[in-house]
Amino acid sequence: MVRRAASRLGLIGTSATLAIKMEADRLRRSGRDVIDFGPGEPDLETPSAAKRAAIAAIEDNRTHYTSAAGIAELRTALAERYTLESGREVSPDEVMVGSGGKPLLFATMMSLVNPGDDVLIVSPYWVSFPEQVRLAGGRPIFAEMSSEGGFSICAARIKEALTPATRMIIVNSPANPTGGILPAAEAEALVDLVVEHDLWLISDETYESFVYDPADVASLLAHRDRLADRLVMVSAFSKTWAMTGWRVGYAIASAEVIRWLLKIQSHDTTQAASISQYAALGALENYDQDYLDSALDEYRERRRMICEGLNAIDGVSCALPRGAFYAFPDVRALLDRLGLQTSQDLARTLISEIFVATVPGEAFGAPGYLRFSYATSRSRIEEGLDRLHRLAS
Repeated sequence: MVRRAASRLGLIGTSATLAIKMEADRLRRSGRDVIDFGPGEPDLETPSAAKRAAIAAIEDNRTHYTSAAGIAELRTALAERYTLESGREVSPDEVMVGSGGKPLLFATMMSLVNPGDDVLIVSPYWVSFPEQVRLAGGRPIFAEMSSEGGFSICAARIKEALTPATRMIIVNSPANPTGGILPAAEAEALVDLVVEHDLWLISDETYESFVYDPADVASLLAHRDRLADRLVMVSAFSKTWAMTGWRVGYAIASAEVIRWLLKIQSHDTTQAASISQYAALGALENYDQDYLDSALDEYRERRRMICEGLNAIDGVSCALPRGAFYAFPDVRALLDRLGLQTSQDLARTLISEIFVATVPGEAFGAPGYLRFSYATSRSRIEEGLDRLHRLAS
């Protein structure tokens, strides 16, 4: 008998961001000093309140199964937080907790996408969006945002990309990889479009706490009254509270849609780890605005450093991101100067010759760009920029 992989594996590739992390880790093990601009992972510490809550949960033997939707205390705390922040009522039965934002987004695709559906994704896009759509049997289509506008989400561009088979729109604000945002005026126009065409709207707001001018940015939860059950919002504790390894995300949707997502999760991960859920509850119940303000101030300074440094390189143009913690420079002129063909070639050159890890734009549907995560220390940013300048000079 010939053993072969399932045919669905041919629909997708390996995550480019994880592949870069694996290569950077391999080089470190071999003794190389790698400047890693690859991972989307805060280098700040998990808040003490979360750590204490996790320790207490272990000591109290809260180490068994929880409800698939998550512990009631955490769902209630999330409902209360988003009711207050959005100005729209969110009830605990409209909240579910999962093992990070990614599996919740996957459960959303598996629950709402039918074979033959077109799913419109704002581009440049997070690497897993199109792959999850393909695995669910859908066809990803893309609405390209403009670099001149800082990759802000534009409802008119989304409208132009719609097809007769479009059933869903996926937006990500603030965005990975660009730092682009959904401005308030565009949110209104997007909601009009979704209601007019009766579409699902999936809003990935994982980077919601990393907005450098909050007055500019809209959360789609504020439009629940018009969107009704069309909206699924997904976020996580990973970025806001520097808890990537704890794996706690959550989705907010109508109670019916939450029940659909839970059908998938009940046969997949079952639940987020009990200890991680209590850690997340500890972070939320001891909401530390000073911690968040301090983190944002630090990222604002890192943003200034990396964008100024990149723009000082001949052949590189980098817009100032309005959210998240990624710089996404246009390196096409640098490719010409160095005699390289693609940003993938450049990323390979950077990691092999000067041990600087970045993610090529092809992974995000944007050839000719590189993603730099500035969720690393100022000293490492400075050293990485020095290496880049020497290579490009």
